[in-house]
Amino acid sequence: MRDLVLKDEQIMCAQELYQQFKAISRNKTKQLYKSALFVDEDNFLCDYLLSATSKANSKYPVFENIACVCDNDPLLSKSGEKLIFFFVDCSNASAKAKTINKLKKILSLSRKSRIIVTAILPEFKTYSEFTNATSLAERELSFYLEKHCERTPEIEYYLELESICRNSVVEDKADITILRFSNAFAPDVFSSKSIDIKAIVDECVNTKTVTITDDDIKNVYSVSYVRDACSDIFFAAFSGKKGHIYNVASAEITVADIKEQIYSLHSDGFSLVKKLSSGVGHKYYCLNTLKFDGLNKLSTFELGVMLKHIVSYITGFEYDTSDNVSFYTGRIKQIQAVEVEMLKEIDKICVDNDIKYFLAGGTLLGAVRSGKAIEWDDDFDIGMLRNDFEKFRKVCKKQLSPQFSYITPYDGSGSHYIIEKVRLDGTYFSTKYSGENLFPDGVFIDVIVYDKTSNIKFFRNLHILILAVLYNCIILRWNPKPWRNKFHGIVKLIVPLLNIFPWGFYHRLFDFFAGIYKNKKNAKWLIDTVGKKLKDGPLPIYGLEDTVYVDFEGTKAPIPVDYTGYLNYAYGPDYLEKPNLSNRKCPHDFARIDLGKYIFDKTGEEPFRDVDIRGELFEKE
Repeated sequence: MRDLVLKDEQIMCAQELYQQFKAISRNKTKQLYKSALFVDEDNFLCDYLLSATSKANSKYPVFENIACVCDNDPLLSKSGEKLIFFFVDCSNASAKAKTINKLKKILSLSRKSRIIVTAILPEFKTYSEFTNATSLAERELSFYLEKHCERTPEIEYYLELESICRNSVVEDKADITILRFSNAFAPDVFSSKSIDIKAIVDECVNTKTVTITDDDIKNVYSVSYVRDACSDIFFAAFSGKKGHIYNVASAEITVADIKEQIYSLHSDGFSLVKKLSSGVGHKYYCLNTLKFDGLNKLSTFELGVMLKHIVSYITGFEYDTSDNVSFYTGRIKQIQAVEVEMLKEIDKICVDNDIKYFLAGGTLLGAVRSGKAIEWDDDFDIGMLRNDFEKFRKVCKKQLSPQFSYITPYDGSGSHYIIEKVRLDGTYFSTKYSGENLFPDGVFIDVIVYDKTSNIKFFRNLHILILAVLYNCIILRWNPKPWRNKFHGIVKLIVPLLNIFPWGFYHRLFDFFAGIYKNKKNAKWLIDTVGKKLKDGPLPIYGLEDTVYVDFEGTKAPIPVDYTGYLNYAYGPDYLEKPNLSNRKCPHDFARIDLGKYIFDKTGEEPFRDVDIRGELFEKE
């Protein structure tokens, strides 16, 4: 479990950087630096950020070189613009001489480089006796450390570091920015003795009691979580200003805040005891981050989420992913149960009419992994080749049981999804996108069509391009709202032109081009015509033309005789591995989930008002 938590944290650190890298890689003129160099003093922020930067750069290339270097590395003196991240933990005063010498050498070698000095501040005494302020800004904190705070070796360490940077900026015109972090932590590392999270967790676990006292609420600290810190450091490199110091923190918390979150995570196993007096005053040890926040960097810090990682790492307890699907409010199993019944209905129709189909997408992945639906998967997918699909859409609407509907863009329902669906009547299962349109939108199974395409790359790419254009025309006409912010002028011009032709024109045109190779005898490639993978190119047809039935959720369902090529295409070579912990969540952005009578135990036996998509008050008693 500990390895899973650390892997999850590393992946999420990289995900925090993806959008920044994406924006920079698309704007070539802002790629100012060829290299990103990391100078590490055994600093966990460096380790996490180096890993995250490498992952983000592999997805959205920004730097030619990414490396962890020492002070005599030739990369430091190599020509070309460089971005240097210099990490210092000022709580380790024994490293002062070595670190200061290394910084001076790097400053002398890298005069044209941008240098981000990331300093984890040492502990300092509260400033509450000198001021009524609850946090100190950059200049205020420097003054306090210089004039009023006890000059411990650790404080001297930080002040000398700051002095060297100040002199280098003033005298040598160096491009330096200092970032200050306080009480930095990750699941496996805690830089602060003031907030000893490991000791807090161990005490709660050993006693099965969360005890909150006056001492737990009187001190307020700034804290910096590793995932936030990595994003902030990289953000500051491009948005921070030369010669500036920035206070950076994820949140202001007390020990009581941490203990209450621990109790909320394990309220079924721990007891909560509060021993509090009235009128307890606060002492503050906080950084004022208003200046850094003014750069428009928004924090993603959530104390409960971070503590889940930390508690799971320290204790080895199973990581609880229930919050990832909390918006189902306990209904995910019921949703999957009715989808199993829908799958049985589809299977009967297909068997009776000699139609081949197979579990597809995440449904196939769950069947292969465990013979069950993925715990957080809320919709089932089935796949068909074009000829089987055309037979299915002809017979399905007529042969479905009364509680189900087959929804197509041709039925006048108002749905213009390219993917046709079998839906459960009397329910709502609307995403924020579909919720803006009035059409039957119940619990569904997606019917994904896989179309044969050319064996010649040029014609295959042309086939994909034509379908992509038609798909976007349909989506743009159906709901132009999401496009208006970025492409207002184009939308204003194109939508009136798209409205000239009736809906059927676009859907029939799409179907025609999708199935243009449907009778090709020696086809080697398929395209996911109506799924999300159209832009990813073709997948091999091998293994998908024949199926075999396997156990799935207490019934039998068909899967391709050889699914390896399909799953490798859809999920990569490691498809058997479960995703990182925080990504075990629903892929949809739901606006409404209402199972109607199917949420109750005696499913379908009791009368229930019929759905009226205009609104509940239109429904008949």
